[in-house]
Amino acid sequence: MIRFFTTIGGFLLGSLLLAFLTILTFNPSFFAKLALKDFAKGIASPSTNSLDKFLDDSVIDPLLENPETLTDLGLHDLDWLTNHNEKMNDYSVEKAEDDHKKFLEYYSKLNTFDESALSDRTKLNLEVAKFSAEIEKMGFENFRYHMGPFIQFYGTHVYFVNFLTDTHKLETEKDAEDYIKRTNAVPKAIDQLMVFEKRRADAGIYSPRFVYEKSFLQVQALVETTAEEHPLYVSFKDGIEKIEINDDEKIELLAELSDAIENFKTSYGKLKDLIEENMLNAREYDGVWSLPNGEDYYQHRLKIFTTTNLTADEIHNLGMELVDEIQSEIKSILANEGYDINRPLEDIFVELNEDPRFLFEDSDEGRQAILDEYTRINEETYEILPDYFNELPQAKVVVKRIPIFSEQSAAGGYYQGSSLDGSRPAAWYANLYDIGATQTFGMPALSFHEAVPGHHLQIALNQENKNQTLWNKFGYTTSAFTEGWALYAERLAIEAGLVTDPYDMIGSLQSELFRAVRLVVDTGIHSKRWTREEAIKYMMDNAGQVKSAAESEIERYIVWPAQATSYMVGRIKILELREKAKNALGNRFDIKDFHSVVLMNGVLPLTVLEKLIDDYIANNS
Repeated sequence: MIRFFTTIGGFLLGSLLLAFLTILTFNPSFFAKLALKDFAKGIASPSTNSLDKFLDDSVIDPLLENPETLTDLGLHDLDWLTNHNEKMNDYSVEKAEDDHKKFLEYYSKLNTFDESALSDRTKLNLEVAKFSAEIEKMGFENFRYHMGPFIQFYGTHVYFVNFLTDTHKLETEKDAEDYIKRTNAVPKAIDQLMVFEKRRADAGIYSPRFVYEKSFLQVQALVETTAEEHPLYVSFKDGIEKIEINDDEKIELLAELSDAIENFKTSYGKLKDLIEENMLNAREYDGVWSLPNGEDYYQHRLKIFTTTNLTADEIHNLGMELVDEIQSEIKSILANEGYDINRPLEDIFVELNEDPRFLFEDSDEGRQAILDEYTRINEETYEILPDYFNELPQAKVVVKRIPIFSEQSAAGGYYQGSSLDGSRPAAWYANLYDIGATQTFGMPALSFHEAVPGHHLQIALNQENKNQTLWNKFGYTTSAFTEGWALYAERLAIEAGLVTDPYDMIGSLQSELFRAVRLVVDTGIHSKRWTREEAIKYMMDNAGQVKSAAESEIERYIVWPAQATSYMVGRIKILELREKAKNALGNRFDIKDFHSVVLMNGVLPLTVLEKLIDDYIANNS
């Protein structure tokens, strides 16, 4: 009897081992899901053959082919299976075409699910998935070459360096070896993207001249910098000091990296030549209206970034109205502070921007003082969060400087979420290139937007939400929601009493005015055929932007059409829905519960968010 069961047991054990090896060999997504469940701090488990499983698989399968995202998410324990930490993504046009074929299969299957058999939550997911899929299908099939990879605003040539220096971790000798392999892999990625850029040229699609000029300077700097002074080398040298390896091994690793950087520089030299060649054919006009099917393309972009059917004219007119309203609020405060508001507002803005009371010393110490002040504001803001939110993220956020080599053309600030395993903290990056562009009165609003209760609160809560599936967490995003929330958070901070100084209030209103002006200039450039110079002047005259900041912003809107409209459109919708809920529920309205509905259901198109708020109202009436 014992021997019989031992034999059967051995057979069962062998079968299980064979099954395990089969999964290991042919189904790495099994391990990816396990790793994601572990790292994502809990994920709702979909039932077999459900819509949720289908949507989760639609996230997992591309993820396994995206080594950079695997690293960014902090899935380091998966590396033994995928070796992703030594690889860069496949940027070839062939890969993009193959991905689109797979997407069409996904798109076809998505439309076979019977809505009547779904729960309310899965119906919601299906609606969002269909919305996203329709947009993706239209974009690839009609506007594939309308945007280029080598733009001055965080183009891939800059991203590759930032990815290696900021995202690729250096904790072990293998990490260091993988860093070198990845540096050696960048030239192939650049070659692939150059093929795409040539396809754009074959289609007669070029960028404006300033895009080539600024990208050329960025690439040139990375080519002409010596290996030992290169950001890839400096970051690596600092990183391996913390690794327990002997000095001879460190010297050998640095020598290998130096060789890799030379290959990197050779590749970037070819890219520099291509950019210089394309500069000769730069398009005359800045707006996408000048591209093939440009008007349809811009409406498509507005759909992506606002998730609405608002037209360019409607958004432009909305922006003009808001500019007038917010400027009136600012003038009222200025009058109370003794300013002559009969003067042009732009002159007062210039005066405020140059007032030494609100500026930092143009030095390393002054820049550190800015980072310290942002940290103080962030810590103070954390104290009021329990009064407005039922849920708070465990992950914290730190303030960093935008890397020096890319800050000249970067935005004023941006947020990067933490890795899923927590090894890389969430951070928001402040632009300290032109120290005169950072006034003390503008700092609270920017901190509220990028950290808490803005981007960090929303993104970290979504990342840590145990009731969300993989697809809820990673399958869809839109800045109408994420940026709309962050701009709403600025207003919430005012309501919470965090802005008491009149000049800080002016700074907060300037931030709102800035987003209202964006509605005007983005649609002005891409629909109403404004020039770059006209848009820069409008922003300086109406938003109080110094010239360097206005130029950087307008150039960003030119290469990233419609994205700038998402902030104010999203914020208006969230405020509108909050007012709707307050009016319907009266004393039963709880702002914490309202925020839970908005934040704990993933990133949503605004139309879907409105349905959720309607359900919240109905369930609490």
